[in-house]
Amino acid sequence: MLEVGSLLDGKYKILNEIGHGGMSVVYLALNERANKTWAVKEVRKDGGNDTTVVSQGLVAETEMLKKLNHPNLPSIIDVIDKDDSFIIVMDYIEGNSLQHLLEVEGPQHPEKVIEWAKQLCDVLGYLHSRRPPIIYRDMKPANVMLRPNGEVTLIDFGTAREYKDTRNEDTTWLGTRGYAAPEQFGGRGQTDGRTDIYNLGATMYHLVTGYSPADTNFEILPIGDFLPHMKGSGLEKIINKCCRPNPAERYQNCAELMFALENVHKEDDAEKARRKRRLFSFLACVGVSVIAAGAGIGFRAAYASTKGQQYERYISESASETDFSDKLTVYRAAMALDPGNPEAYQKLIEDIENLPEISSEDYSNIISCLHSTDGDSGHRKFNIDLLKERDIVTYADFNFRLGSMVYLNCPGGKSNAREYLGYAVDSGGLEGQTLGEARLMLEVAEAYQKKQNNNRESRKSKQIKDNQDARVYWDKLDELTQELDTLTEVTGSIGYPIRVCDEVQSELNGPYLVTYHEQGVTESDMRTTLSRAKLFIENAQVDSDFYREQIVRINGKLEEAEAAINDYFRSTVHAGTTSSGSAGNSSQTSGTGDTSSGAEQSSNSESTQQ
Repeated sequence: MLEVGSLLDGKYKILNEIGHGGMSVVYLALNERANKTWAVKEVRKDGGNDTTVVSQGLVAETEMLKKLNHPNLPSIIDVIDKDDSFIIVMDYIEGNSLQHLLEVEGPQHPEKVIEWAKQLCDVLGYLHSRRPPIIYRDMKPANVMLRPNGEVTLIDFGTAREYKDTRNEDTTWLGTRGYAAPEQFGGRGQTDGRTDIYNLGATMYHLVTGYSPADTNFEILPIGDFLPHMKGSGLEKIINKCCRPNPAERYQNCAELMFALENVHKEDDAEKARRKRRLFSFLACVGVSVIAAGAGIGFRAAYASTKGQQYERYISESASETDFSDKLTVYRAAMALDPGNPEAYQKLIEDIENLPEISSEDYSNIISCLHSTDGDSGHRKFNIDLLKERDIVTYADFNFRLGSMVYLNCPGGKSNAREYLGYAVDSGGLEGQTLGEARLMLEVAEAYQKKQNNNRESRKSKQIKDNQDARVYWDKLDELTQELDTLTEVTGSIGYPIRVCDEVQSELNGPYLVTYHEQGVTESDMRTTLSRAKLFIENAQVDSDFYREQIVRINGKLEEAEAAINDYFRSTVHAGTTSSGSAGNSSQTSGTGDTSSGAEQSSNSESTQQ
């Protein structure tokens, strides 16, 4: 057991205990050098029969969280395997659990519950959009932290699992009775995204009534039984649909549930009565056309017409929305109606291209929208996959343009862009110059990832490795600077070429200047690439304040990069050594201690430069 006041791993000072469970204790710790607090979770190895299970679950939890990036999820910082325990260092989430809130305050106001449910629905949608999808399986008030700013964070991934297409049912039955869906207890198929929707419905039920499912004999009753004024309300209907025993009768994905939550009051009985009156009038008109055209054909035509009209209304409504998140909500609804229709995707990518930058939240919402599943499909395919089946050209164009925007316009984008550019190139839907540029951009993204992997391995081993991958990345980046005008034409946006120029200055202003020289990039090579970037930035014509500010900033950074080249090669010549000797000395000097911070700076440049 960790002692208060002790120093863990030479850097985390244990301040006090903030929570504990059956086999674990959570402490508040301080990294004094960084002046930042962390949560330290210690899971004991007691040598009992459960040790292997706990170990496997812990490894799964930490590995899963390392791959995730969402504002409503904690980040794993460090994992330490000790003789008697496992130690996980993660974000410290200030606040209390919703379970604690229930114990102190009792039932929560329905509007609060709806807002929390939207945030939880969004993070579940993000998890389900991973490939393979991640199924959380243990949503309950105790696993949701409420932060002082009113936002919630989902914690404890010990029961989460990745969805397996080839598996008929789960091998382990995990979850909390009452909140867990029937299929979590075996014999009813594999848990999937609809399982989490059940869990969220049960959580909303507890929050709004003050009664856990266990308090009502593990039955989800209508919330109007506890709150008469909520009888027939939209929230009551949403919770009831979430918690239906048959997964096929629940919301089929988080996009459907999110749309319901955002339109919750339209499901109130009074509002539905008004809509019903309007519907009767509409059906009366349809009835005349049905009689005229023939009953069987007429009804099918009427249904198709109303569905098509609703889809077009959503598309028209998106144009009137000014906030991107509101636009995305409308596109989600359109895709839920007709996921293979290319029109929503074409409008969505245009709106994405109009964003000055893609925030982490925007990115998560975009992916959640694209990776929602079609509830009517026996294979439960993603929306974007259904577009591929119907219109391969739009599918390829969408992925190419999305990859272009994500690559240098979104935190963590260089890694994520490989996926979309790869889909575009492999689809067969691109041709000519566009296909060539897409291949080049994919090669750049892959070269960047290899360079970063080499850098991370160096940091782990505390030895500087011969980073030949850095040279490959520089060559590809140089090739991009030769295509700046073409990139503007092909991508339909000046944003991507501007970001390429920004990447050039970032690489030359950082510690990689030395690495590139070590790998044979000459002073002349660097100056040629830099000149292309400077020329493009000086001549760039933009029509937004955001890009004007970016051009001023990048232009200044390019001047700094030129000064960095001057200083480096002047000092090399002044030292009276050969280029390779000087570079080698620089590398050796870095190895005395600056390498760690320098490499870290380089690895973080992707997010800090955005």
